[in-house]
Amino acid sequence: MSWNYIMKNCRPIGVALALAMLVLALPGCKQHEATATVSDQAADAIIEVPIAPVTRHPMATKLELVGTLIPVRATTVVSDVDGIIQSFPLSNRRLDFSTNDSSGTGRTESVTLGLDLGHKVRQGEVLVQIDPVDFQLNLQVAEANLEMAKRNLDDLLAWRRPEEVEQTRGAYEEAAASYQRALADLRRSEQLLSKRAISQGEYDGSLMAERTAAAAVKQAQAALKLAEAGPTRQQIAVAEAQVKTAQAEVAIRQEKLDKTTIHAPYDAVIADRYVDVGDRVTAMPRVEIMQIIDPRVLFAQIDVPERYQGHIRLDDTAEITAAGIAQPFPGRVDLINSKIDTETRTFRVRVTIDNRRELLKAGGFVHVQLPLAAATDVLAVSNEAVSFVDGRPSVFVFQDGIVRRRSVQLGMADHDSYEITAGLEPNELIVTGKTSLLADGLPVRASRPDDAPRNETPSVKQ
Repeated sequence: MSWNYIMKNCRPIGVALALAMLVLALPGCKQHEATATVSDQAADAIIEVPIAPVTRHPMATKLELVGTLIPVRATTVVSDVDGIIQSFPLSNRRLDFSTNDSSGTGRTESVTLGLDLGHKVRQGEVLVQIDPVDFQLNLQVAEANLEMAKRNLDDLLAWRRPEEVEQTRGAYEEAAASYQRALADLRRSEQLLSKRAISQGEYDGSLMAERTAAAAVKQAQAALKLAEAGPTRQQIAVAEAQVKTAQAEVAIRQEKLDKTTIHAPYDAVIADRYVDVGDRVTAMPRVEIMQIIDPRVLFAQIDVPERYQGHIRLDDTAEITAAGIAQPFPGRVDLINSKIDTETRTFRVRVTIDNRRELLKAGGFVHVQLPLAAATDVLAVSNEAVSFVDGRPSVFVFQDGIVRRRSVQLGMADHDSYEITAGLEPNELIVTGKTSLLADGLPVRASRPDDAPRNETPSVKQ
């Protein structure tokens, strides 16, 4: 039996016994020399393990999730009127390029760029101009109709001047005189007809003239009464309604003209632009022109597993980290959805981030750490010190060169350590590594205590 075979196939607890058997099997050796060799090799076979005292220190557990950045304010710019895009305002960006004329002489030309991706705009600044000509003409027509309605109302309220009333009275008196002549002619015609001095046709003509004159009298009389009485309330109401209708039409036309110029509703950055000069836009179906966002405040939108619903509260602080940016950002829980998604078993949380430096980009992925639990003074051991047997946690306590397995109860957990709520006392020495090689009662050799720094801001990754 070789030494290599023994070391490969024997458990550490039986190494000393195997060495003793090997010594007895070696012929031609002195007994005391063999015994000394076996003792040295048995000592070398004892496992060396790191140990450290159990200590108290602050501990915080955080939930780490991946979220998407969305702007608190984002607007898709559309047109409320149909028309052709006439122009976009010029930005402060210029494009310079060199050209050669027909003589071969080089020259530099510059083109000022219109508002486009990444350009900043202030509240009230023009975003896009739609051709306003048709809307200006419609407004002029509406204004003319309003002027006519106002004049009609003024004439109705002013009614008739005194000379107009006298003229109407004169017309009535003239009609009355004409009627008297026609009536006299009719009576003479009746007498002449009875004497057969005129024909029936001549009599009928006199009768018709009398009736026509009577109708003219009635018409003149009604006109005189109207001139003397003035307009009725109904007439004035109708004229006033016509003025209001014309005013409303002017307001509508003015509003449509105003809508040909689209202004920024707030300080923003252009995130996208979908059309260009000369393109036609319509209100229905809606044609999107551009999208603007306010990047100064962002939401980190995360989906939190259902089991943590009792741990997340409004105004909880959060820490946000993003790829390419070394410094983390502080955040605050501002929105928690009251509904759990039935498919993912998560609920949505939004964390507000101050992004006035505009280091973060909307739409990007970030890591969000949310606090779950914290304590200022807990008994804790490293993760490597805890082993599980049939799902029950335990540690190996070092006493007088021998390790003893001891069951413990765990509390908070993070990437680096477990909180021990029962089973250990402060300053007890425990094995902090190689626990898979150990068994209860096994002799070991301790290395110096593990002085590696601890992670004070642990998190639970999902």
